[in-house]
Amino acid sequence: FTAYERGIGMKVNFYGRCHGEAESRYVNNCPSSDLETDGFIMNMVINKWNMLFPGTNPLFTTSCTTALETAVGCLGLKQGDEVILPSFNFPSAANAVLLHGGVPVFCDIDQETQNISVRDMARKIGPRTRAVVAVHYAGVSCPMEELLAAAGDAGIALIEDAAQGIGAFYTGRDDQRHALGTMGDFGAISFHHTKNLTCGEGGVLMTGDQKLYEKAAFPALHGTNRSMYLRGEVDRYTWNMPGSCTAMGELPAAMLASQLEILERVTLKRREIAQGYRERLTALDKGGTIRLMGIPNYAGYNGHIFYLRFEHERQRNLVREFLLKNGVECRTHYVPLHMSPQGAAMGYKEQDLKESAKCSCTLLRLPIHGLMTMEQVEYTTDMVIRACTGH
Repeated sequence: FTAYERGIGMKVNFYGRCHGEAESRYVNNCPSSDLETDGFIMNMVINKWNMLFPGTNPLFTTSCTTALETAVGCLGLKQGDEVILPSFNFPSAANAVLLHGGVPVFCDIDQETQNISVRDMARKIGPRTRAVVAVHYAGVSCPMEELLAAAGDAGIALIEDAAQGIGAFYTGRDDQRHALGTMGDFGAISFHHTKNLTCGEGGVLMTGDQKLYEKAAFPALHGTNRSMYLRGEVDRYTWNMPGSCTAMGELPAAMLASQLEILERVTLKRREIAQGYRERLTALDKGGTIRLMGIPNYAGYNGHIFYLRFEHERQRNLVREFLLKNGVECRTHYVPLHMSPQGAAMGYKEQDLKESAKCSCTLLRLPIHGLMTMEQVEYTTDMVIRACTGH
């Protein structure tokens, strides 16, 4: 029997949602309103957001996926135009490219951070390349100055997929902190139930460029100029282009309003948990048994994911099985897009992007969330050490 089965272990859940103090009050106030899109609650969310992230022109959406679809839609892709994105990734951005008639081109990742390999991305730039979508994996920033320089030199757009990046930042050479999602032409963040802040389903699209904001607002609001109407710039709005309805409703906005109020507390707690993991597992890392996740000096990490890398898939699977038997929920992550059935249909083979393929087989995510106790962190690391050392 495992320790957990003998009753001397503990249960450590993979996810746990923190509740904002005003959550019930905001949600309960919704039925007394007209539940109008862009109503009182959404305006409260926008005000809170602008205090945290000024100058980002937020468009709150039904999901990060719809935010990415809107951003890609603004590229005006023509048949055969290409958008580069890392293969170790969720399908949302690739689907957005296909949805708008483009071709997703997959590149490899950096072995230390699992973020996009700028070198491999640069090799994939061709005459039909229109943009790159860079994922800030685990809430750890991509090397933004390198990315911005590469995109600028090629004359292509940069979209930040900061789905996991709320509360994380990049520190530039000027020592200024830049929130993830605010440095590219567009940035998208998720409020899915698995994220640091959540309203169940939801997202936000950001841009510091007012013209790009207007370009994104039209298709997001049925293809109309309703955003201009709401600002009082026109006396009525009308249809201008093909569009959809991607606006977040008042009920999820009420949840998000409360969540934004606890962003700092949630981020600090998750970083504390991650630091506890690092301190207790450093010996295994130095001994070469595991590899702790890489966090470069320029990355202001938000504690969204904490992962380990192993040398071989078999070792990863043995540790995973041991943790699960002892009550610790732990998970692998993406099947790289180039290794998926859709990727195969596009002509990719497993060996095309070696680091993405290896990462998929050797990465293990440990539980990390705002409801964890340090006792659970100690128990989890003890189980990792026992699994790795055989004690």
